[in-house]
Amino acid sequence: MASAVEHGIRPSRRGWIAGVLALMALAGCATVSPQHVTTDRMDYGQVVADSWKRQTLLNVVRLRYADAPVFLDVASIINSYTVGGEASALATIPSRIDPNVLEFGATGKWSNTPTVTYQPLLGDRFTKSLLRPIPPASVFQLVQGGWGATLVFRTVVGSVNGLRNTAHGVAADPGFTELTEALENIQRAGNIGIRIESRKDDGAVLAVLRRAAEGAEPGENTRRVRRLLGLEEDASEFEIAYGLIPRKPNEVAMLTRSMMEIMLQLGFGIDLPAAHAASGRALPGQSRPGEAEAAPLVRIRSGTDAPEDAYSAVPYKGYWYWIDDSDIASKRTFTFLMILFSLAETGQASASPVVTVPTR
Repeated sequence: MASAVEHGIRPSRRGWIAGVLALMALAGCATVSPQHVTTDRMDYGQVVADSWKRQTLLNVVRLRYADAPVFLDVASIINSYTVGGEASALATIPSRIDPNVLEFGATGKWSNTPTVTYQPLLGDRFTKSLLRPIPPASVFQLVQGGWGATLVFRTVVGSVNGLRNTAHGVAADPGFTELTEALENIQRAGNIGIRIESRKDDGAVLAVLRRAAEGAEPGENTRRVRRLLGLEEDASEFEIAYGLIPRKPNEVAMLTRSMMEIMLQLGFGIDLPAAHAASGRALPGQSRPGEAEAAPLVRIRSGTDAPEDAYSAVPYKGYWYWIDDSDIASKRTFTFLMILFSLAETGQASASPVVTVPTR
């Protein structure tokens, strides 16, 4: 049998061939690292969250300027990775004309092709998500879920048993403010709850104020709630219904807001540019001379330059509008607004963003 040297293949070149064969094996076993799942999930999630905040803020600003809001949902995110490679090797017997005895080559490829699908909010889904009032029972469910009664009532409720909330820049009735403060004090003590009872005519939603210990006087906050809502002295629970005024004893009638109305109310917290306010480009507040102005639900600032440190910022009509990152009260209310979008989505399954990342 002829040796490798006799054929002109030196022993040192055997290592080259072995290296090429190893390269071919590695190309066939190439995979996408599972670490991409963590990277993509965090990065895409952050981008979707930021774009959702900016879209919501922009629509709040547009409504203040009597402009039509536009909602574009991220229906899906598909990120596809492709990795591969090729390697080749060729050994020949040397000749005096061509002393080359070894040829090899390798190629590789890597591609990343993200695909994002957008879905506009139109038709029946637009009506159900933005124009339908939030169910009154959900107000107390939010309170029971840990959200402050003052935040929930100031944002979601238009009126309760005739007590009017802040609207279009006009301050709330004193009784409404007193009611929310009393309910929040009861909430902090853990003495408020909600339950649903089945009845022949229809299901009833009852809010429950925990009874005082036997022989003890009811707390001051409980007395204030009963007085402001017109409840009986010994009432420990009351039925919740949608409406302006109650139809029967121990009923609490609530006019709740839709998502569109809530965004419109938030828009009255915009610090309008002086030029826009003077020219009448934006909706004015409806407070009359001598009336107290309402404290804004969210403070939205404006300026000609983009802010350096903002919770969220958007450009509109030559100005920038933003919420300061240090304004924790405004940030909390704005975050609550975005959570309410999920609550208002009824009757139709929403198309949640989906991130698909293959690991092999």
